[in-house]
Amino acid sequence: MLAGQRSYKISTYQIEKWGTNVTGKRDEFWFAGKTVIVTGGNGGIGQGIVEAFSERDANVVIADIGAALVPQTRRGAGELLFIQADITDRAAVNALVAQVHEKFGRIDVLINNAGRGEGMAPLLDATSEMLDWMVQLNIYGTFNMTQEVAKVMAQAGQGSIIMISSAAAFSGRAGRYDPIYAGVKGFINSFGKALAAGLGEQGIRFNTVSPGWIVPESSEAISENSFWRTLSDRFGTPDSFNADFAANGMKNVHNASDQPLKRLGRPQDIAAACVYFASDAARHATGQVLSICGGGYMPS
Repeated sequence: MLAGQRSYKISTYQIEKWGTNVTGKRDEFWFAGKTVIVTGGNGGIGQGIVEAFSERDANVVIADIGAALVPQTRRGAGELLFIQADITDRAAVNALVAQVHEKFGRIDVLINNAGRGEGMAPLLDATSEMLDWMVQLNIYGTFNMTQEVAKVMAQAGQGSIIMISSAAAFSGRAGRYDPIYAGVKGFINSFGKALAAGLGEQGIRFNTVSPGWIVPESSEAISENSFWRTLSDRFGTPDSFNADFAANGMKNVHNASDQPLKRLGRPQDIAAACVYFASDAARHATGQVLSICGGGYMPS
């Protein structure tokens, strides 16, 4: 040991409590024994989030209205459970949460990832039907999951709930093509902040991740209800996005051609932000919004 260096002794208790990090240092991004629910887990961003938590040994529950993707392979020591459910149906949500709690005995993290817009629905073209389904999915669905999971977390005295918003909620330029979607994501932002203030005493943290354009690496694993499938006629597919980016850079990327970072956002970028907010490293962070959009929008 060099002069001036300090030696540390790590107890067996500390290693058992915080994991088997070879240095004995607490691994704050380790989720072994914890349970994470990801709504919309079949989607492009959802798959990235599921993989990130599975790699870190969490028990991960994929909640999606579509059928399970095949194959589903866990990436760590935790379990991977798929539950097909419509989060706009309160009875289905109650059953989902009860099933997860019964199986794992705890719910540590909820990621409200399920949500979607019309894509191209300016105000003069929007219909009441569009408004209804976007409110049902993005607002009622998020409310249903959040309220039911928060009951479990409040009893435990701890938990982390992460909202997935959108740059459309912060930037008029980003939201101008789908203002109803921008509006419902604005609700998500305000809802999360209000809950952070209201449920902090119960030990529940609420934070929000706001993606810009996020493009999967390929079209192969896109689910039937994915944005990339339902709106491919308007925006293309991941494969077409990736090919155009390889040829032209950000020049033709919808609503993001002038973003400072000249790269495509990936599901893993959103997943990394979720891992941070869910982890013990963010134990003192609540009511916060993190924009992941290559600098296309820079909230102050």
